[in-house]
Amino acid sequence: MPFSEVQGAVQAIQRWLDEPPGEAFVRQCIVLRLLQAAGFDIWNPDEVHPEETNVTGNRADFLIRRGRGRFALELKGMGTSLQARDYQQALNYAVSVGTRWAIVTNGRVWLVLDERRDGDWEAKIALRVEMGQEGDTFASDLAALLDPAVWERDHFAQAVEGVQQRQQQRKDEARIRRDKKPIVEEIRQFYGISTFELAADAASKMGRITEAERDVLLGKGASAPQPDPPEAITFSYAPAGARATALFFPSLSLWIVKAGSTARREVKAYAAAIGRRREKLLQAGILVDDGRVLTYQRDVEYRTPSAAAGDVAGGSKNGWDVWHDTLGRPAQHHRSE
Repeated sequence: MPFSEVQGAVQAIQRWLDEPPGEAFVRQCIVLRLLQAAGFDIWNPDEVHPEETNVTGNRADFLIRRGRGRFALELKGMGTSLQARDYQQALNYAVSVGTRWAIVTNGRVWLVLDERRDGDWEAKIALRVEMGQEGDTFASDLAALLDPAVWERDHFAQAVEGVQQRQQQRKDEARIRRDKKPIVEEIRQFYGISTFELAADAASKMGRITEAERDVLLGKGASAPQPDPPEAITFSYAPAGARATALFFPSLSLWIVKAGSTARREVKAYAAAIGRRREKLLQAGILVDDGRVLTYQRDVEYRTPSAAAGDVAGGSKNGWDVWHDTLGRPAQHHRSE
């Protein structure tokens, strides 16, 4: 999830955001910036397709496409109240291009609409996120919703559910802070306890608050910000008689061949270095020879795709060409310029 990039973009927008901007500003300075920060190629019309009335007569400001997923995106000026016709227009367009999802935004408020929900347009609002949310929760929520990897796998329903759960968790934790903090402060003053942390621990031991409530009051709740895990792209490579799966972490320049992958037993005569590396892996029990293939017993890290491919194939290979992602694209497609 590209949280840090979205977080930086949100903070930059908030520095200049004063008077509510019109639709043109919302489009260029907020929405496109956030789409790009999330990882979409805003200059590629196959991915971020600008407004166009389709053959059914429906239109939206953008059709966003990535892999198996797509959604209609309808924009309004920040000073404009969102109306029923805006939601209906976005939903009509979404349905006409074969998706259940639409997002309507004025830059500050982002509403996710799900055509499959029963009822009128208000009932079809699956989720609401707003730039005024506490701390970095808006950036976190929006990054989860706009994550291109989510759309590529068509897993948006799961992303929506995850954000809904986090929002409910925040509400629960806000209630705990409102209701339980006074109890801890009372105990702290009554017993002359030096710190709030010690008083919260005492309140928990006395049964006045639960351990979970104590953790929330001490900033250790489930919704506390977590560091972003590095993003990984899954690849496969199947030289004759073998098949390997690898994860590529672009931010770390790291490749990991996964446990259970298989490699060819034969090593080309010219590939002495690969042979020596293979022998070390065999001696360490990381590779096991069953007489047909070599099987990885645990994950193995590589610094280049070619080194990983070489160990799998038993000979020199251009890893950027032979490793392919889940859509069949070579690793070269994901290579940084």
